[in-house]
Amino acid sequence: MTDARAVLRRINLAVRAGIPSAESALTPPDESLDPAAPTAPTAETTVPLPSHWFRSAAVLDVRGLRVAAGARPDAPLLVNGISLSITRGEVIGLVGDANSGALEIAQCIAGLLPAPAVIRSGSILFNGGELVGLPPRPRDRPRDARIAYLPRDPLGSLDHGVTVGTKLTAPLRYLGLAKTAAYERSLALLDQAGVERPEDTFMSYPHQLSHVVAQRVHIAASLASKPDLVVADNPTDALDASDSSDILDLLRMLQRDNGLTMIMVTRSISVAALTCQRVAVVRSGTIVEYASVAELFGSPKHPHTRELLHAEQNQWPGSPAL
Repeated sequence: MTDARAVLRRINLAVRAGIPSAESALTPPDESLDPAAPTAPTAETTVPLPSHWFRSAAVLDVRGLRVAAGARPDAPLLVNGISLSITRGEVIGLVGDANSGALEIAQCIAGLLPAPAVIRSGSILFNGGELVGLPPRPRDRPRDARIAYLPRDPLGSLDHGVTVGTKLTAPLRYLGLAKTAAYERSLALLDQAGVERPEDTFMSYPHQLSHVVAQRVHIAASLASKPDLVVADNPTDALDASDSSDILDLLRMLQRDNGLTMIMVTRSISVAALTCQRVAVVRSGTIVEYASVAELFGSPKHPHTRELLHAEQNQWPGSPAL
């Protein structure tokens, strides 16, 4: 488990030592990497500029997205013209409070934007295909199997009328697996998601699960389709501090081992630091700052980013000053 104060200390030490990414302060260095290999370009510290040919190469490319609270022409904008590109294997954080628009951005990408909110304009390319204009899917079920969704309320997002086994095996059977193979694959996924007794959980109904086990079930289900993108909506909000840390550690491990591309919506910069490589700070429907974790902690550009960092320091007064 990871203590938030320790995370802040490691990030600060990384920044002060001149390490280009705070991720190296959170994970041991990989000595197998070729030091002569070209390094990735420095992350932008402002809202990303529109891309051209890169749009079709990115896993996800959002351009000029505007979301209104309703269909009326005078409905207030929840998202006002944001742009964002994500390449394969990246983990991007959307940091903002409940009224920032960060959640609505993620919901648009997953096809789960709830009525009466509507996409007013913009483009969302996913693997080169346009998502804007496609019909929405039922709650907590992305319209594209290649996009997995981790909900804020893991228990409430499960169908309480079916067992965990039914939730996991149904899509596997649809993909062509025989009943026995789907069962064995489901148990393997539950084990990969850190469920201690996969067989018991497989037979359980949601009301028999804790919040943390329910979130592990969602993680197992998300891995079943081998997604190209995982959208996580504040996945630790319903968990206590210990379980939250365990889930974040699990997501980091799965991302590293499977090369997952992920969007993490969170209100906490320390949560973003634990899981993300780059962070978009969202306020009033716009991205006010976009930077690597190390840059965000070491040299925040926007006053709102500095306010968030200051609030994080006040929450954990034992950590060193930024």
